[in-house]
Amino acid sequence: MKHLGILIISMAFLSFRPISEKVENNARPGFYISVEDFTDRSNHEYIVESKDSVNIIFEQFFSSELALGNVDRPITIFNGKRNFYIARVTVSEKPNGELSFRHLKYPNVYVKRLKLTPAVF
Repeated sequence: MKHLGILIISMAFLSFRPISEKVENNARPGFYISVEDFTDRSNHEYIVESKDSVNIIFEQFFSSELALGNVDRPITIFNGKRNFYIARVTVSEKPNGELSFRHLKYPNVYVKRLKLTPAVF
């Protein structure tokens, strides 16, 4: 009887959970860009979903021959006048229509080194 009660309560809680399809449709890949401009002391933040928008923003702040390639990990570019930060994120829309984001979890780059004993000749 006790197990039956627990089963009924757990089914009731699961029935009020949001549908996974709705959650997946709400979240989509995108980019978070933050630019600190030290020449006029302004901060700009952008949440965009396409790589073309990223390139347009990059060209707006940097007039050089550099092109922004694939963004696999967060990138920071500081040239003395501007601090440019870009990261891949998961973009979601709040109920009031604003865009929000959640950073992706990247695996650690650093590998533990094995402690080897030095060779003695």
